[in-house]
Amino acid sequence: MSQIQEHNVVKRRSKGELTRLKILNAAIEVLAANGIKGTTHRAIANQAQLQLSLTTYYFKDIQQLVNEAFLLSSSRTITTATNAWQQVFELLDSYTKTRLKNMSVRRDLATTLSTIACNYLVSKIQENSVDLAVEQFMFTEVQVSPELQQLAATHRAALMAPFEKLCAYFSPETSTIDADIMLTVFTQLEYRNLVNPSAVNTAYIYSVVERLIMAVLRVKRK
Repeated sequence: MSQIQEHNVVKRRSKGELTRLKILNAAIEVLAANGIKGTTHRAIANQAQLQLSLTTYYFKDIQQLVNEAFLLSSSRTITTATNAWQQVFELLDSYTKTRLKNMSVRRDLATTLSTIACNYLVSKIQENSVDLAVEQFMFTEVQVSPELQQLAATHRAALMAPFEKLCAYFSPETSTIDADIMLTVFTQLEYRNLVNPSAVNTAYIYSVVERLIMAVLRVKRK
């Protein structure tokens, strides 16, 4: 194969991959707005502003398209969470185990972590509401869609892991339970604000998060 032919093959492949990604992103938008039942080839084609024939060319099976859209959305959510948690663990690792046992240090940490968590939640609600809505549908539809069960389980485990790691710094014996409670509360705060992301009550979110983090760090209010 000549260099020109190789270049043309790569170019066609790249264009095809971009089209495929455009379809998946459109599917995520449709899923967020309409749920699984309202996600059709035609709705996705309209959202992507592509010919219907292109969506059926790249994804002949609508179930495959929906599952891959869930997977892409899940990947984006986990990446966002991982980046946010990196800041938290870098902060915690800057303390020795002895210092982390000091109540004054823990109290200051609770305030700092509450601010980080609140900012993260507000940003996620306002900037990633589409992926949040898709996540909510994924957990809802898992009851009637066996194909999504493994993805939902993997997704939740990935969300849960950093919470458990955080809790293990302070109460390793109850880290799993504490992490489960934290993830549940954080998730409910996110979903509850999806109705109107622009009207998030930041002060309320901070108060809930602070109360939870202080409990995990075993810190009492002054």
